[in-house]
Amino acid sequence: MQKQIINYSFLVITLYLSFFSCAKKIDFEQADDFEISPVIESSLIFFDEPASSFLFNSTEIISIKDSIEIDLFNNKFIVDNLIKADFVFETTNSINKAFQVQVDFINDAGQQSHMFIIPASPSTDGSDVLSNHVEEFEGDTLIALKSTKKLVFTLSLLPGGSINQTTPGRIKLKSKAIFYLNIGDSI
Repeated sequence: MQKQIINYSFLVITLYLSFFSCAKKIDFEQADDFEISPVIESSLIFFDEPASSFLFNSTEIISIKDSIEIDLFNNKFIVDNLIKADFVFETTNSINKAFQVQVDFINDAGQQSHMFIIPASPSTDGSDVLSNHVEEFEGDTLIALKSTKKLVFTLSLLPGGSINQTTPGRIKLKSKAIFYLNIGDSI
């Protein structure tokens, strides 16, 4: 009997606290002001080659090209919510020869919509010479980026010095794209 009274008392106290506890009025209109700003990073290109890779039949190769197709901007959600982008490049050169990387942005019509060049100084003593480049896309350059369907990377060895089978060193290039989105009540 005493156990029943304790259970009943507990039930009454719990119900009393439930009915008379404090609660703020919930404002469901706040959902209209919902906004998030995710940042997405993606690798672009990676290159790591010894000096001898720039030879063909003992003749120095002046430039190497590579390209990647971009289908990211076919997505309306990305195009509508992308507010900024950064392309970050890091070059490492331990060869006694300067080089540059040209990055071309090609649109649907096959025309260049944007371009930039990343210089890399030569190494005079075989140690790594690091250089960084950040290309920011906002305003008109962001519009050009959103129209991009293909990226073309051209690595060119610059005049001065020479490369043969025994030339020490290597050229490294790594890059990433950072996309800044603003997703608001347009979801």
